[in-house]
Amino acid sequence: MDYVTRYTDLIYSANGAIAFCRYRLLTFNSDPTQVVVQIDNHLGSKDALIADHRIRDAILNRIADRELQGVPFAMLSVALTADSVHHVLFIEPDLEDYIHRGYPYQQTPERAARGRHIERISIDSRNLVIGRARIQTAHATPTPPDADFAAILNRPASV
Repeated sequence: MDYVTRYTDLIYSANGAIAFCRYRLLTFNSDPTQVVVQIDNHLGSKDALIADHRIRDAILNRIADRELQGVPFAMLSVALTADSVHHVLFIEPDLEDYIHRGYPYQQTPERAARGRHIERISIDSRNLVIGRARIQTAHATPTPPDADFAAILNRPASV
């Protein structure tokens, strides 16, 4: 049986005004290594979550700090919902934030073009868990989910 939590309300600031969204978590028996955060733009600014990555990132990082500490980034997907229309979004860790927080990484000097030197950064993916770096979606493009996944996102809570 798939697991779908109840919605939790979240208040946030968007363009100088207070707005509301709600979120819930979903897991699936068919893929036990995947957690989906569904954010419903319940009473928020129209299309704010889809159009503005700064608002979206702030909301995601608040949810991550509250609910998802220690979950590997590779296991997390995000679904945005507004007026019963869904979009899927893939997240990435803020690697600069990870390094700034002092977590382990390897730095190797390499030669680049024209005699320059660059530093190659390597991070063990087992160390890339939520809570060690902030979530960012600046480079992500919201895309519509397939029909099966959209049907799951329309399900009521299981608790």
